[in-house]
Amino acid sequence: MVMDAGLMAPVVLLVDDHEDSTAMYTVGLLAMGFQPVTLTTAEDVVSRACRIQPEVVVTEIARAGTSGVELVRRLRADRCTTNMGIIILTSHAFGSARQEAMRAGCDRFLLKPCLPDVLALEIRDLLNARRRRSEQAARIARADGATH
Repeated sequence: MVMDAGLMAPVVLLVDDHEDSTAMYTVGLLAMGFQPVTLTTAEDVVSRACRIQPEVVVTEIARAGTSGVELVRRLRADRCTTNMGIIILTSHAFGSARQEAMRAGCDRFLLKPCLPDVLALEIRDLLNARRRRSEQAARIARADGATH
């Protein structure tokens, strides 16, 4: 999907086995200029993410089969997906879930109910923060190269 400025819409991989949530976020993210791709199982997320190269992966924490936290660990462990933004979006705010997810490597932890526009704001904020860090690292590298 191409946006007006000729830039590609950011690809967001939604991993959720609740069809109603997936449908709501897909429609909302499309309307807000993203290109959502959905998966209902976590089994092939790493290989699919390697192929489609989403800017952000959004996953539920409590999943059938592989937990969202385990999925975050797998994404961070794979060289192909280690630098992707990862957001946990969940209705399960029990105990240490947030800390466990953050230790596993997720960038954001959002609680449901979460409106699509709020998710879109969080995705944009995450992408902007990652872009700023990347630009800063490039400036530092150029400055280091100029002094050597």
